Amino acid sequence: MNIEDRFQAYAADFELSYADDDWSRLAQYFTADASYDAGDGSETATGRDAVLQKFQDSVNGLDRTMGQREVQLHSVVSDGDTVVAEWTACYTNTGLPPLEISGTESARFDGDAIAELRDEISAESQAAFGSWMEAHGGAL
Repeated sequence: MNIEDRFQAYAADFELSYADDDWSRLAQYFTADASYDAGDGSETATGRDAVLQKFQDSVNGLDRTMGQREVQLHSVVSDGDTVVAEWTACYTNTGLPPLEISGTESARFDGDAIAELRDEISAESQAAFGSWMEAHGGAL
């Protein structure tokens, strides 16, 4: 399995973990000393367990408060040991306008496991998120 296929398998299992809150299934995709930078200004998680905990904390802090969430990967390409995926997440909640956020996720692999994962949220999405939260965040 090449790293693009491995990343796609990770992304699919992430969605399963989101659905059933079993984040342990993702452990196989990360090195023991993996790191994750969510791209939101928060502290980088270091170590497999910390990465998985950050995923859970992140979805509990935002995604689960938003009603419905749909994530689409637009492209997944690799160069050497790194996969770059462009994505869009759309959140909907009854009585509120939809919120769309887009960005890029970079995964550097060590063999078949992710050693470093980093999200970059587009400037437009950061601005849209801030405006949306200012106008509608109190309704969550």
